[in-house]
Amino acid sequence: MQTQGMEMGKGLAWYGDGWTIFARNPGMWIVLMILLLVIAAVLNLVPLLGPLLLALLLPGLFGGALYAAREAAEQREMDVSHLFIGFKDGTMRNALLVLGAVLLGANILFLFLALLLIGSGMGMAGLLHQGEHEMLAAGLGMGMLLALLLLLLLGMMLSMVFLYAVPLVMFAAAEPVAAMKSSFSACLNNILPLLLFGVIYVVLAMIAMIPLGLGLLVLLPVTFGALYASYRDIYAVLAAQ
Repeated sequence: MQTQGMEMGKGLAWYGDGWTIFARNPGMWIVLMILLLVIAAVLNLVPLLGPLLLALLLPGLFGGALYAAREAAEQREMDVSHLFIGFKDGTMRNALLVLGAVLLGANILFLFLALLLIGSGMGMAGLLHQGEHEMLAAGLGMGMLLALLLLLLLGMMLSMVFLYAVPLVMFAAAEPVAAMKSSFSACLNNILPLLLFGVIYVVLAMIAMIPLGLGLLVLLPVTFGALYASYRDIYAVLAAQ
């Protein structure tokens, strides 16, 4: 799957594309985002199984939002059903569920590694400094810091694997493993614009959270539009088909 390298400034320009996509039907976008957030909130309320199911379904919901972004970008009518379109076709649904299973497994691995690192830090402090509470606290803090750094690194790598894997499955009928490999390679090839994209998102997310998080109803669709725009640029040959 052929990709293109983009200049760093594209990390900002994609948000302009995302705003244009959002502005074509802001009312429908807000409805879609409310529905998406309600689904996530309800599943997270279900003990144990809810978050696991959400991780499994997330690529399909993500793909649905990207599909809506493509429809808006092509100036076609958007519909609530677009959010679930990835689950309608059997082949596409199975591929997206495979991506969800990988995401679920990665989340479980992250949790295991975090507990392992924190536990190791506490154990080392306890063995070397019996009874010294300050050192035990320092060991715990070091373990948590190591866990945070490791999870941050793994989280970035996982994001690189999935960022374009979902649209490749949705729009190019790619196999899940091939899509994940291509996504990771595309992200490496565009690491600078994507890093800028991520930094801008963090700043915008902090601003969006100020009015009771209501700004997310605008930021999320703009971001989905921006991500679709980045896919369209990086995978120009496939996106044109």
